[in-house]
Amino acid sequence: MQMKEIPRHRWQEYLDQFSRAHHEAPAHVEMYKGSGNHACDVADLPLLGITAEHVDGEDEQIQIMLGRPADENLSHTIEHPMRVRSAEWNDGYSGSIEIESADGSTTTVQVGPPQQTLPPGIITDGVI
Repeated sequence: MQMKEIPRHRWQEYLDQFSRAHHEAPAHVEMYKGSGNHACDVADLPLLGITAEHVDGEDEQIQIMLGRPADENLSHTIEHPMRVRSAEWNDGYSGSIEIESADGSTTTVQVGPPQQTLPPGIITDGVI
């Protein structure tokens, strides 16, 4: 897996695509404060979506939404995002997004268990 930088002008499009591809997949979200201290950890809630929005015409926000339709939902807003990086595994299921904000905090969304990764170029004929 190699993380790639997503250009700012593609954030909304890419996050929408990631959200559609991984909708309702179990997600693991980790948040770190600017000092690198672990701030929060949420696991095994279905991903509802990740969106990039402009607030007041200038400030950007990225919102991560998790939960189940008949249950409580969880939402996390990242103010002033500066960098979005992503990786998609070649198993058709797993992926990761890393968002850095202006205050130095980092939020990572991992969809699908890391152990499901396959080496690049493997041919499975539908059987793993």
